[in-house]
Amino acid sequence: MAARAEPCILAERAAWLVIGKPAGWHSVDQADGGSRTIESWLRAALPAQGSLVGAGLVHRLDEGTSGCLVAARSEQALAELRSAFSAEPSEHAVEKRYRAWVTAGARDRGQFALHFTGRHRGSAKVTVSENGVPSTRGICRWSVLARGLIHDLVEVELIGPGRRHQIRAGFAWLGFPLASDATYRGSARDGFDQAALHANAVVIDGEAVVDPDPRFDA
Repeated sequence: MAARAEPCILAERAAWLVIGKPAGWHSVDQADGGSRTIESWLRAALPAQGSLVGAGLVHRLDEGTSGCLVAARSEQALAELRSAFSAEPSEHAVEKRYRAWVTAGARDRGQFALHFTGRHRGSAKVTVSENGVPSTRGICRWSVLARGLIHDLVEVELIGPGRRHQIRAGFAWLGFPLASDATYRGSARDGFDQAALHANAVVIDGEAVVDPDPRFDA
C-alpha cells in the first residue's frame, strides 16, 4: 500500500471530523496561495466548513507530517476542541499519538519535558532547552516499536499542549533526530522526502480515530 496522496475523511461526528492528511500538504492556507492546503480542500469538499475560521481546523500539522488532523463543525465545537487540545493532561484532554522513525539507539521507553522557543525571524528551527516558562514547555512520552540498524520506529504520545516542532526538535536534542529531517540533521530514509513523522491516532471524548500508514508499520 502506497502512502496517501489526497486527503480523506477518516471519521465524522456531529461536533467534529478527522481528516487523513497526506505528507506534502500544508494545514492552513498560505500567503502565496500556491500550496495545497487542507483548509482549502475542506472548503471545497464540505462547503459548510467555509463559515468557520480556518474551515474549522482545530490544530496544525507540519507540511511533511501526515495523519490525523481534527476539524470542528461549529463555532462552539471549535472553541471547546481548541481548549481540549491545549489543556494540561487530564481526563478531558485530547490524546495525540504519533509514530516516527528516529536515529537508532533510543531507550525502550522514555519521556522528555523540554522548552521550545522560536529563534530569529526566518529560522526554520526552534531552540530547545531544559528550563523555561510554562507556556513553552512540551512533554512527550515514547516507546520503541521496532529497531533497525539505522532507524528505530517509536510511538510518541504528545502530552498536554503541543509546541512547534516538539517531537522533531525534542528527539534531535536527545541525540536521535527523525529520519529524513534535514532541518535537524536526520539521516535519510527511503520513502521520505521530509521528517518521518505521522499523526497515527487521536482520541476525542474517549473515541479513538486511527490513520494507518504502511511507512510506519513495525
